[in-house]
Amino acid sequence: MTSDGGLIFDPVLPLPVIGLLGLLLLVFTVRVYWNVGSSIGRWRNGALMLFRVTGLALMLTLLLQPSRREVLPPPMRDRVTLIGLDSSLSMKQRDAGDKTRFDASKSLLLESGALAQNGLPADPHLRFYEFSDDARPLQQSMLDLVPAGKTTLFHKSVGTMLSAPANDEAVNALILLTDGHDFELANPVKTGLLAHDRRTSIYAVALGQQGNVRDVAVRITGFQPYCYVKQKARIQATLRLVGCELEDLTVQLLRQGQVAQTKRVNAQQLQELPVEFEVAEPAAGQYEYEVRVLPLEKEADTANNSAITYLNVIDQQIRVLLLEGDPYWDTTFLQRSLMRNDKFDVDALIRYGPNRVRAIRKTPGGDELHAPQTLDQFAAYDVIILGRSVDSLLGAPAAAASGLPGPSTLLSLGDASAGPASLLDQYVNERGGTVIFSRGRAFANAAASQLEPVLWGDTARARVRLDVTAEGRALSPFRALNEGAGGLDALPDLLDGKKPGETQPLTSTFAVEAGRDEATPEAAIVHRRYGQGQVVSMGVAGLWRWALNSKVEGANSPFDYFWDQMVLWLLAGRDFIPSRQFSFRPNSANILLGEKVYFRLVLRLPDAKVKSVPLSIFFGEQEAGRANMTPVPGSVSRLTAEFLPERVGRYRAVAHLPDGTTEESRFIVFTENLEETEVATDTLYLRRLCESSGGRLLEPGELARLLKELSGEKADQAPKTIMRPVWNAAWLFYLAGLLFGLDWFLRRRWGLC
Repeated sequence: MTSDGGLIFDPVLPLPVIGLLGLLLLVFTVRVYWNVGSSIGRWRNGALMLFRVTGLALMLTLLLQPSRREVLPPPMRDRVTLIGLDSSLSMKQRDAGDKTRFDASKSLLLESGALAQNGLPADPHLRFYEFSDDARPLQQSMLDLVPAGKTTLFHKSVGTMLSAPANDEAVNALILLTDGHDFELANPVKTGLLAHDRRTSIYAVALGQQGNVRDVAVRITGFQPYCYVKQKARIQATLRLVGCELEDLTVQLLRQGQVAQTKRVNAQQLQELPVEFEVAEPAAGQYEYEVRVLPLEKEADTANNSAITYLNVIDQQIRVLLLEGDPYWDTTFLQRSLMRNDKFDVDALIRYGPNRVRAIRKTPGGDELHAPQTLDQFAAYDVIILGRSVDSLLGAPAAAASGLPGPSTLLSLGDASAGPASLLDQYVNERGGTVIFSRGRAFANAAASQLEPVLWGDTARARVRLDVTAEGRALSPFRALNEGAGGLDALPDLLDGKKPGETQPLTSTFAVEAGRDEATPEAAIVHRRYGQGQVVSMGVAGLWRWALNSKVEGANSPFDYFWDQMVLWLLAGRDFIPSRQFSFRPNSANILLGEKVYFRLVLRLPDAKVKSVPLSIFFGEQEAGRANMTPVPGSVSRLTAEFLPERVGRYRAVAHLPDGTTEESRFIVFTENLEETEVATDTLYLRRLCESSGGRLLEPGELARLLKELSGEKADQAPKTIMRPVWNAAWLFYLAGLLFGLDWFLRRRWGLC
């Protein structure tokens, strides 16, 4: 530190104001002391005046804030240049002349003199890094490095490189050799300002071809755990499109390796395009389906043009219980429709008079049919369909009709909290059951209000039509109605529609009453997920009229098809398979490499004795791992396990169940790496990154000249000048206090006021 010895003033007030203030104080002081000090003698008066004037002069000097200029010598710091080499997989592209981008980077560093022939830095002031998901200092010869990074995170990598130099080192610049791929999605200006704030400019050499690279990648997006024999199921996939705008694509669906369906779709200007195929299987089993796009001309990567999924098809009959306390055409036609359908095993209890209940069973059994009296008896059914006045049905003794079994005792609704309404609530909420209110309110008693999605009112409007909502149009029951000639418009009007009242939270509307005068159409068919199960409620009457179609025979009427698909759709979202105690499945048939697959085993009837179920996972014919499925905390009906696949390919998992049987499920593990598909060099990103930091985008031939310029920069920085105040010393304030204190003390001692 050096000083030039001179004083510099920085007055608090303008200098003329301070001068005028000093003059006024001087005149006032001399005049006062001249008049009042004549009685004490000239020398005493002069001493007092000297103390007062000197103190005032000192205070006025402090208002000038005198400072001394001092020059600080710059710290001695080594200046280093950082060089980052992109080592992500996209650098393997062979589009830099006859070399890959990575090899072209090495050659450029050798030619510019940055690297010695052994692959190490040619200058100790050069620091080399390789970066992909983060930056790492080079610990080996650059010539031995290979591009293997699965992603590129620029903001994170640049921050790591800028933070690496020691405190006694300054950074000349950061030079990047890269193709500009960034999957961190951070704004390049934000990254550039990070370097700018550290007084470091970023320079980049863009490697590889610019422009669009053509590629189509397929990924399965829908997973249906199981479907029924002859039920239509959808195989859903998404095509990720790069550089193929407005082109026609040929998409194939392969079943068990054979082409089953073909579609032609146009890419338009979309980045993602959904496709789906409808399939139906005639027999139970597990079927492999593959969605494949035929390769494009000059496509960058054709290995990702297909994806595989599995469809589990079952043929177990669905157990249905129908309860009707006030017979009507809707439930009568519904009962007959379900009885004709091979998918359903139907039990029905129909009250047709006071204390007279008819029990109907599709599959004859040795035991007498009674209304369920316990939660396990309710849970034995997959679907329970309720008509009207069900509480009166369950509250009356079941006297059998002529030719049917004798009377049975049914549980009264009034039996405390264990009544049918409460048991139905538990059946849905805790056991994952499905309840359909086929004719609006089923209970006259309000005890079931928590279970019903909508409490329909008593007022109704005659002659209504259905209009399906956007949410309902995607569902198979309503697609089935629209597939007929003329769709919904060709079907007969319904007899009436009830006005909805109180609606439970999380209730979805699948259809509304068309033609209502209200601005907002009223709900007609609603759905609600309740706990582990689900509930559907119908607010319209007269669906049976859809069965009276002279152009359609028997079970193929819109009425039959609607109810067939409605029940199948509801059960497709359940955790367990009808008629099975154990249901085993993975969370998906398509697992991305690096992610875990989660297995779930659901017990239809809870069993606290089941504490562990062994699981074997096979890759091909070789065992790839084992796991134990253990109960979910707080549950006696659900067990889970997880497994992390290590390789891409087809897997199958086998669960060894407590009853001595096994269940098997297959899944496929795939990989998806955008580093090897979106490979076009992004010069726009690199230009914005460099310019926001104060640097620029380089041509390959400019690298050697830039390194020479950076190596010639002096390490010393410009000297720093600071202003050191001299007015804020404590002794100056003590001196001012002493002068004014002596003046006051002597005036009092010598008898002056």
